[in-house]
Amino acid sequence: MGLGQVARAAPGLRTLQRGSIQLHYPQASQALAVRLADQLPPMVAFLHRQGVQVPQSLHILLDDALDRPAVVVHVIPHLEIRIPLRAPGVLEDGYLASDPWRYFLFKGLCLESFYCQRSGVPKALSRVFGQIIAPNVVLPQWFTDGVSHLLYRQYHPDHPDDPMARAIRTHAAFPSLDRVSHHPEKWPGQQAYRIYGRPFIQWVDDHYGLDSLLNFLHIHGEGVVPIEIEYKAEEIFGVSWARLWKRYRDSHAKSSALAGIDGTYMTGYLADPLVSWSGAGLSTGIKRRAERGRYGFRDNRGRLWLSEYSDEGVAHLVVYGNEAVWPTRIERVWDPGAGGVAVTRRGAKPYLIHLPRLEAGGLELLMAPQPEAAGLIPPPPGAIQMSGPVADASGRIAVAANVDGNWDIWLYNGAWLRVSDSPAVEMDPWFRDGRLIFASNRSGHFQIESAAGEVLTRCGTAAVLPRDGYYLCLERRGWRPKLLRAGQALPPEHAPSSIPQSSTGTSGPVQPVDSRKYAPLSSLWPNYLRPELFYDSRNLELGVATASRDVSGFYETDMGLRYSLQSDDWSWRLGAKANGFGVRYAHYDQSYTPFNNGEVDESRNETKLYYAPDFFDSLVLSGNWREFGPRDEPGDRENEYWGALEYERAVGHHLGWLTAEWYEQQTRSLFGGAQTLVGKSVTTRFHLQGGKTWGIVETGHTGFRIGGNVSEGYFTQRPSRLFPLRGFSSNVLESGQALTGGWETYWPLFNLQRGYETLPLFLHRFYLGTFLDAGAAGDPMTGDQLLVGAGLELVTSLEIAWGNFSALRIGVAWPLEQPDGLDQQGPVWLILLGRPI
Repeated sequence: MGLGQVARAAPGLRTLQRGSIQLHYPQASQALAVRLADQLPPMVAFLHRQGVQVPQSLHILLDDALDRPAVVVHVIPHLEIRIPLRAPGVLEDGYLASDPWRYFLFKGLCLESFYCQRSGVPKALSRVFGQIIAPNVVLPQWFTDGVSHLLYRQYHPDHPDDPMARAIRTHAAFPSLDRVSHHPEKWPGQQAYRIYGRPFIQWVDDHYGLDSLLNFLHIHGEGVVPIEIEYKAEEIFGVSWARLWKRYRDSHAKSSALAGIDGTYMTGYLADPLVSWSGAGLSTGIKRRAERGRYGFRDNRGRLWLSEYSDEGVAHLVVYGNEAVWPTRIERVWDPGAGGVAVTRRGAKPYLIHLPRLEAGGLELLMAPQPEAAGLIPPPPGAIQMSGPVADASGRIAVAANVDGNWDIWLYNGAWLRVSDSPAVEMDPWFRDGRLIFASNRSGHFQIESAAGEVLTRCGTAAVLPRDGYYLCLERRGWRPKLLRAGQALPPEHAPSSIPQSSTGTSGPVQPVDSRKYAPLSSLWPNYLRPELFYDSRNLELGVATASRDVSGFYETDMGLRYSLQSDDWSWRLGAKANGFGVRYAHYDQSYTPFNNGEVDESRNETKLYYAPDFFDSLVLSGNWREFGPRDEPGDRENEYWGALEYERAVGHHLGWLTAEWYEQQTRSLFGGAQTLVGKSVTTRFHLQGGKTWGIVETGHTGFRIGGNVSEGYFTQRPSRLFPLRGFSSNVLESGQALTGGWETYWPLFNLQRGYETLPLFLHRFYLGTFLDAGAAGDPMTGDQLLVGAGLELVTSLEIAWGNFSALRIGVAWPLEQPDGLDQQGPVWLILLGRPI
C-alpha cells in the first residue's frame, strides 16, 4: 500500500486521460485499456453517490509485469492502482467474474478512496508530510476488502458468490477474530479475510447500514493513533468490533461451538508420502513463508515443483528437494502439474507450456530458459484463464478454463475438447487409471466426479483436489486427505463435445483512441516526507526522507536528511536513476577508532555515477569520487577516485556478493561474502565475509573492519567494508585484509499463532537462536589476532498492524577470544532500531 516493490513495466506505455485520472497501458492491451477507461466515469459517479470520494491525480496501470492476481494500491510515492493483466485462477479473488479487470479496477478505486480519507490532526499533518500520514492505510483487511466487495455487489448485483467460501463457512468451525484480522499459518489460513470478512461486513451493513461503515472510515481517518479501532467502532455502532463479531458468529450457531480451534490448513498436497504446503511452508518439509499456488507435482527425482510469487508479484517456479530450495529462472509461469505442464501468459492471454527437462540437476534448474513462444499452446476459445493442468502418459492435457466467468474442464490432444458444460464450477482435473476425474459443485457442493458424470466421493461438505487415489475432504477442523473408494471402477467416458480452435487473427483494424505517449514526469514527483529515527547505545539521529519512482519503474529519485544529537552534525543524500543509469550524492561524517589503527574522524562528500544493466541482473558498474577532511577543525581537503564493479545473487536460501574496486596509484580491493541456510524446522545459517587490498592501505578508506553487529548503508555509497562479529563493539580492528565467519542455529520453541481480537499484533513463531562468530584483521593475519564471540537471542516472528510482517530480536553476546591488549567486556546486548549511517 506504500512505496512497495514493483517489477518494471513493459516499455512503450501509452496513456489515456479521464478527468484527473491517468490510465497507462502497454500498446498490446489497448482494447482492454479503452474498455476500462470508458468504465471509469460511471464507477466514479456511483462511488460518489454512495459517499465514497475518489481522489484526484490518480495513476492506474495495466501492469504487464504483475502476475499476482490481485489489485495493488499504493498511496506513496504517488496515488497508484496497478491492475494485473493476468486474470485470476480458480478459487482466487475475482475468479467467477466474466470481466475480472473491471472488478480489480473498482476495488482499486475503493481502496484508494479509503486510504486517502483523513481529517483532524492527520489532515493537518498531511499538509507537511503528505500522503505518509494516512491512518486508513492501517486497517484490518477484512474491513477494507469487505466494504469494497459490498460496494461492488451493489454496483454489479449479478456478481456471483464464491461457493468454496460458502462451503467453508457452512461446514468448518468459525475462527476467532484474531485469525481473521491477520494472516495465520494455521486454519483458516491467509484467505480468512475473504471467507469470513466479506459476509461479516455484509451482516454489519444489514444491521447498521452503509453510512455507518463509511462513518467509521471517517473517524478512523482523524485518529492520531490509527491502529486503535475498538473505541471508534463503539462510537459508531455502540459496540466494539469484537462484540459485533461475536454476535455475527453466534448467528451461525452450528459453527460457533468450535470457534478458534487449531485446524489443518493446506493450500495443496501430494499423497504417499503425504506432503502439503501453505503460506507457512511445507509439512513435512522446509518452513519458509511465501505465497504459493495450490497445484504442484513430484518429478522423477522426487522433488516437489511449486509456483510462488516474488515480492514484486512475479510468478516463478520453485523446486523443493530434501533440504534445498531451487528457484528456477522460469518466470511468469504458475500451476505446475503432473506430466510437466504449467500455465503462462502473453499479455492477458493464458497459454499452456511443457516444462523443460524435469530430470535436470539443481544447478541446471537455475539456468533453465524461459518458455519459447513457439512451444505455447493457446487456450480454448474465449478462455481468459486456465488452472491446474495435468498431462497423462499419452500426452493428453486436462485443464480447468474460465469462459465468461464459468469454469469447465477442457481436454487438449492436438485440438481442444470440452469435457464439462454446466453452470457449476469444475476444477482440479486428474487422470486416474487413464480416465479423467475432477472436482465439481454441480450437485450443490463439491464432489469428485468422472468425465462420464458419476460422483466418486460422498464427502458431506466439500471434496477437492483428487491426487494419486486421494482427495481432500473439508471437516470441522480443516482439510483432511481421504482415500478414493477402493476398487471404484470408473465408467466409460462419454465423448466430449468438440469445439473448433479459435482464430488467432484480429476481427478488424484497431480503432484510433485518444491516447498519448507515456510521460514519466507525471508520476515521478514524490508526494510525502517520512520522519526518520535511528537509535543505538551511542547515538540518536532524527531526520526526514523521501523517495519516488514513476509508474513504469524505470525512473527513481531519493533524498534524505538526518541530524545527530551526539555529534551535532547534519548528513544528507540525493539520488536519481533513469533506465539503469544513476547518480547519488551524500554528505556525512565518519568517526571511529579501531584498536590497532589511528582515529578516523572525517567529514565526507561522495558522488557515485553508476549503471545497472537490465540484461545482467544485480550487476552494478560505477565511478566514485570522494572529498574528505577533518570533521571539527579546518584543514586541507583531499580527494580520491575509484571505479567499482558490484555483483550480488540470491538463489533460494543462498546469497553471494562480490565487489572489486580500483583506486589511483595502483591500489585495488576485492571483497565479498556468502551465506547459506540449511535445515527444515531447525535451521542453521552459515556466513562468511572477507576482503583484501593490494597497494596503499588507508584507515577508513581502503581498509576492512571487523566487529559489532551493525552495517553501513543509508548515506555511504559503497558496499560495506565492516564485517559483523557479534560480542564486540563495532570497528574493533582494521587492516588491509580481514575475514569473519560463523554460524547461527534457530531452534523452534513454539508455533504461537496467537493474537487478541482486533489487537494489531499477531505472534507467529518463537525461536531460540544460538550463534558463534570468529574473525581476524591483520597484514599478515595470525592466530594472535583472532576474535571469537558467541551468544544467543530470542526471535519472535510477528505481524504488526494487520499485514506488516517482521521479527523482534533480543540477544546477548560475549567475547570469548581476543588479541592481547584488547579488553572487550561482555555481555553485549544486541538490540537495534532503524538503520545506521
